[in-house]
Amino acid sequence: MVLDLRGNRKSSKTLTSILKAASIGLILLVGLISSDVSAADPDSTTESKTQDDTGTEAAEEKPEGKLRRLESLIRGATPEERAHLSEERKRLSEAASAFGTDPTAIIGYYQLTYGHSEFTLGQRLDTATGVIRLPVTPNFGVQVTVPYVWADQQRQGFPTNGISDTVVRVGGRVFVSEYVAVFLGTDVLFPTASPSQLGTGKYTLGPGGVLAAPLARVRSMFYLLVQDYSSVGGDPSRTDLHFLQVQGTINTIWSDHWWTSVQGTWNNDWNTHRKSASNVVGQIGYRFDNHWNVFAGPGVGITGDNTPLGLDWTVQAGVRWVFRTPLIPERLFKALPKEGG
Repeated sequence: MVLDLRGNRKSSKTLTSILKAASIGLILLVGLISSDVSAADPDSTTESKTQDDTGTEAAEEKPEGKLRRLESLIRGATPEERAHLSEERKRLSEAASAFGTDPTAIIGYYQLTYGHSEFTLGQRLDTATGVIRLPVTPNFGVQVTVPYVWADQQRQGFPTNGISDTVVRVGGRVFVSEYVAVFLGTDVLFPTASPSQLGTGKYTLGPGGVLAAPLARVRSMFYLLVQDYSSVGGDPSRTDLHFLQVQGTINTIWSDHWWTSVQGTWNNDWNTHRKSASNVVGQIGYRFDNHWNVFAGPGVGITGDNTPLGLDWTVQAGVRWVFRTPLIPERLFKALPKEGG
């Protein structure tokens, strides 16, 4: 979201440093514990020992041998290991879907998030965001996101507040297997902000896709999202939008109740004389039962000082209520008469 606010930046160096340290610490913690999990896996240990014993042979291995080793790493080297990794991939995908963290899963949820963000151009935003996600069919869903924003440019309270732009996402899961799932769709941004400076003033389309892959050896899911946003109408006095967003996420499933994630986002503004911006956000979440989840985490900007998308730091927390039943159940499609039947 790009707001039409201008003013002088007033830094918060101490708080920014603390949040950056917390984010980096969370990233390191996830990486270290993930490594411990992999090391503690008996199958992984056995495979590592076998690779060490091969020594010189591995160094002189032909491309075909390297491909076989990669296949063994992904699928498993023995029937027992393949069965174990297959079950783990299914468990990870199911857990991420239940948590509501898998962007390719066609599930439903109601979510409320509250966040505080400060940007490198001096903006300070407090945002309460409501999200309704509906699984229309087993493979097609709709999501509506409505943020309410308190914006303070001069850091003297919250002089401007109101509803920001509404985002509607429509799309579906076009491919799914044990190893990967693909979701394709588009975001549609409506200039519903009131007052108008709390939004972009533009109708904007953001087609894109998400790839999800379970990483069974480290108890994690990997997500890669790519979207290209471009304004297609709206207030002619407001700046046209055209930017690319690439987002990668490692979502680690520690148990049936706990998860963590580390998400990196890179935005590239295609407009003339605009620089790119990137940030990283950490999150820890807990699942109470089949429906209720809570989560919280900090984030910091990495690059993009003095750009509209340049984040300084952020903190956020939220609650999510998940449900799985689509509005049009699969059994209805099965009951339809088949051609030639």
